[in-house]
Amino acid sequence: MSVMPNSRTFESVAGQIHFLEYGDNRLPPLLLLHGHTDCAWSWHHISTALSESHFVIAPDLRGHGDSGWSPPYSDQFLAADVLNLMDHCGFEVTSVVAHSLGSHAASFAAGCFPDRVERLALVEGFGPPRKAGAVDGEQWRQQTAQFIEIARTVPAQRSFPSIDAVLERFRKLYPNLDAATASLIVENSVRHTESGVEWKWDPQTRDWITTADPDRFEEAWEGIQCPTLAILGRDSYNRFWSKLMPPGNGYFGMDLSPVSEEIASPRVRRFRDCELEIIDDCGHMIHYEQPQKLLDVLTRFL
Repeated sequence: MSVMPNSRTFESVAGQIHFLEYGDNRLPPLLLLHGHTDCAWSWHHISTALSESHFVIAPDLRGHGDSGWSPPYSDQFLAADVLNLMDHCGFEVTSVVAHSLGSHAASFAAGCFPDRVERLALVEGFGPPRKAGAVDGEQWRQQTAQFIEIARTVPAQRSFPSIDAVLERFRKLYPNLDAATASLIVENSVRHTESGVEWKWDPQTRDWITTADPDRFEEAWEGIQCPTLAILGRDSYNRFWSKLMPPGNGYFGMDLSPVSEEIASPRVRRFRDCELEIIDDCGHMIHYEQPQKLLDVLTRFL
């Protein structure tokens, strides 16, 4: 059964942060952090189920959903908002489930402030599936040159003629979501403009990728002290990463690789206490593509 959440806001350093609140505040707290171009509502079906055992807080990260469009959008500032949200809610410590971009915020918060996170689930949160290895100066400069070229262009996002058009595309991409859930997510994740309908995210948030540093990100993991679960989609390379970063482009000097235990294991070893779960027949958007499998894994872990 779907549970309609309470909608709340608070003032973080750079502006207003909106969040959804599910369940009984006497239960253990749990934060759900969405990925780039998603919003708090993208977790709704997962938040509803987990609210049976936890008091669930799902924020819109800055630049997304109904939160303020407040650059900068780098990992450290996203993590700061997460910690401020915890303070606002009165959580000295909480468990966190985070997807993609949200995993960056969660990893920096948990790695640099390890006493604030009790359990951590990173859903497709390792970044592009490249072979493990430190980035040397030449690789860094080559990749940063590509990012600078991106930063020289004006960011934009696609406009759709109507919500129905967005919903039709969304349901084709994610047929494993039931119709009611898909409609609810789309209706709460778009805004009307003069040119049509757009997803609720600031195009400037694309600057996040230009400031990301894989070495610093992985070093943050070494500071995480809580039990951690890494959840990957077996087909995320084929369905997502290979389209975002085609073969030959590389990522800090290395082409990406299909997801496997062998590719993931060097990253798993950087954590103090981390288990790995790879979900078959699933790409990057695990919460949309295999929601029940993801929920089963999270329920066992939390």
